[in-house]
Amino acid sequence: MNTFFTPPIRKPLRRTVLAALLLLAAGSQAAGPLYLNDKPGDPQPLRWDTTQGPIKVYTDVGVFTRKNDGSVFLSAEQANAVTAFALQQWSSVATSTWRAQTNPAQFTPFTAVPSIGRDVNDAASAQLVYGQYNQGGFYVIYDEDGRVLEDFFGVPRDQVLGIAMPEFAEDRDGDGYPETIVKATALMNGWMVSHENPPIGQRSAPPADVKGARYAGVFTHEFGHAINLSHSQVNGQLAFMSQPTYNRDLYPGVLGCVAPVHHWLYGPAASHIDPKQVETMFPFIDPHNVAKGRSIGQEMSTVDRADDIAAISNLYPTADYLTRSASIAGSLLLKDGKTGFSGINVVARNVRDPLGDAVSAMSGDQSQGKLGPDGRFRINNLKPGERYQLYIEEISGGGYPTRPAMLLSQAEYWNAGESHDPALDSPCKASAIEVQAGQVAQADIVFNGHRDGVQYDFIGGVFLSSLSLDGQRAGGGYGFGYPLYWDAKDGIQLFPDSLDLLASSRSNLSADGRKMLVEANFDGIVHTDPDGYSYTIKQMALWDFDTGQASPMGALSDACGLGGAAGVTSSYGFSMNATGTAAVGYSGHQNPDGSCVVHDWNTDLGLQVVPYRWTAEGGGQALKLDGLDLRGLPWMRADGISGDGRVVVGTANFDRAIAWVGDANPVDLTALTGAASAEVVNYDGSRVPLATAQGMVMWNALKGTGPDAFTPRSSPRYCTDMPFISWDGIDHCAVEGADWVEANAGRPPINISAISDDGRVVLARAGDFFTMFAGFMWVEDIGWIGLNDFLKKQGVVEAEKYGLENPIALSGKGQVLMGGMTGVQATWRIDLSTAYVCRAGQSLPTRFPDEFRDQIKAGARMGRCEKL
Repeated sequence: MNTFFTPPIRKPLRRTVLAALLLLAAGSQAAGPLYLNDKPGDPQPLRWDTTQGPIKVYTDVGVFTRKNDGSVFLSAEQANAVTAFALQQWSSVATSTWRAQTNPAQFTPFTAVPSIGRDVNDAASAQLVYGQYNQGGFYVIYDEDGRVLEDFFGVPRDQVLGIAMPEFAEDRDGDGYPETIVKATALMNGWMVSHENPPIGQRSAPPADVKGARYAGVFTHEFGHAINLSHSQVNGQLAFMSQPTYNRDLYPGVLGCVAPVHHWLYGPAASHIDPKQVETMFPFIDPHNVAKGRSIGQEMSTVDRADDIAAISNLYPTADYLTRSASIAGSLLLKDGKTGFSGINVVARNVRDPLGDAVSAMSGDQSQGKLGPDGRFRINNLKPGERYQLYIEEISGGGYPTRPAMLLSQAEYWNAGESHDPALDSPCKASAIEVQAGQVAQADIVFNGHRDGVQYDFIGGVFLSSLSLDGQRAGGGYGFGYPLYWDAKDGIQLFPDSLDLLASSRSNLSADGRKMLVEANFDGIVHTDPDGYSYTIKQMALWDFDTGQASPMGALSDACGLGGAAGVTSSYGFSMNATGTAAVGYSGHQNPDGSCVVHDWNTDLGLQVVPYRWTAEGGGQALKLDGLDLRGLPWMRADGISGDGRVVVGTANFDRAIAWVGDANPVDLTALTGAASAEVVNYDGSRVPLATAQGMVMWNALKGTGPDAFTPRSSPRYCTDMPFISWDGIDHCAVEGADWVEANAGRPPINISAISDDGRVVLARAGDFFTMFAGFMWVEDIGWIGLNDFLKKQGVVEAEKYGLENPIALSGKGQVLMGGMTGVQATWRIDLSTAYVCRAGQSLPTRFPDEFRDQIKAGARMGRCEKL
């Protein structure tokens, strides 16, 4: 017998997930744990020890909420009654072993805890509870006026209803990783309780929540987090987010396969969801409104939905839980049929009662990204003998431990012939699974998508903006201007923070992908701004992947730092030639007296930023400005350089297009063509695409500036190539017609972003923020092709939801492009190497762009025959 007692190691949990319930916001991880430990290869969910009797409960002693006149609305005793009710809900689940004290007379007041000893009502007193073990157990804070939320947590009291989480866990099994929860804390925001009745006759405001019955839903939800339950999404998104007036219909199944179900208050009355169907752990709640005598907050206060019962029973199962109920398990896989994919909601709905009997699980929720790609899911608590349909959907929003992912293919049902092939596995093709007690039905779901032809792959939540010649490497940035690179073999790679690098404008790569344009500091001098923030001044630099070092490209003045979103730079890179021996951008510069040039807005003189070129042989220098009218121009930059380094193009003040050929004086392209900018140029400078009001003009810089150097090209058109939908949702093409739209709006403005080395493929974004954007690709001898229409006809079902409205980068061969959605830091890679055409009723694969173009010129149609 061991006569020595070693106290268990007790560790405070890192608050990596803020388990907060928002008034109208948060997210979901169905039936999953909130916290896992970090045990290598086998992370374990944290659990309370349920073998030692009910968990002790400690409660605050101050008033929970007051009326406007300062009188008490809900006392601590009344709040304790709500606490007891909520704890009773979780403690009464028959298939779970979790139990807590549920008699308010047994609760221990904070005044009886020596290390607390008072009402917790501000940041100072909150520190007596948070981060302190005290006596272990379950602690509930009644935040009367939201001061603890705002002063301790730093969150607005009018947006967060409560916060709860396990705080301390012990390692009791001796493996070095804590697995047993020993203390949790829940905070209830009393300031948000409806504490006043509306004036007589005013029906729009909710009545006072006299006993806190509506706010009880917040208590029950937050206590679920303290038990270590994450959020869930089964019916809640229908109750809170499905509103046809906002053009957002949501479905208890797959779009196009079932009818929509709408918000519990808004939309067609016949399709309102019954609030009793909403799961407690859905992260949206409305504890205020009452409709027809019913409150969704009160409905969510009870733990009687199959999903909530599954959540707590999965974590604290009774001995017969899994033998009495049935399960479905499997993996969500990419279209290769091998690679798992995390962060997608998998839902099982009873065919006979799809809203009343539904349980979900997020793929990968048992590893939370700790083990790499993981598409595994398991859905328990299904009724034996019943038939369930299984489908996948995106999480609607919020915060939770398994990062929600965008659905990289179609939402779809599982079927017995599950396949990646969209021709065989349509989204609505569903097979019901009849489940049996004590048995686990297996059902893997494979993303739909062709494995041949055009490939559409999501790279990640980053911004990739340049490609190597072969499209196998890319450069870009993430966050607040930090550089990164990607390659087809190893994926996304970050630079060490210790290098103190910033991304250049496009993080341009050399043709071989071995060099990259970045921003770096070389003098080591740390400056301090007037607000006390430290910074270094960075300049254009060339990163060499072979040596792992950055080489300076200089600036016209290291003293004239230019502040921006990415930091302070003395020169900033925009483009690089194919070999990495020349680069262009802009630089600050000095007056003869040594002061920095600053634009004078009174005289409209002073070019503060000038175009800058660096070469390996000659170093850095300003590009010539001779002959240009500089009045009204605060800045000018060089945007692009040809692959051979001979031709440079640039922009001034977003309304002037400039070019430089060799060492000659600049060319004012705006005066010649009306173009507002010049940003890209092909390898030898023979093709410079310019966006004008009339469409694209192709300039051959090698021919000079005579008429034969400029070739007008077509432009996308509203109503033919893209819709014209104004900010108020009116489709003017449908209402007024194409002629009216062109007469009043002209042609869509285009922003040209990339060109292939031979100049025969161009990428552009058309439209604006007031209407909409659309991505386009121009192919010589074919013209403008809408990218979303192209992807649809190529059978790329993965692109149905997100498409590609903002193409950014193109490989030198014109076969790989990257881009995403305007304003969203996310990148997709599209491999065009093999594109289909339809000829004589047969779908034929072709090499893009040459063979593809030849087939179209010969009469074939773009796309797979079955998609036309």
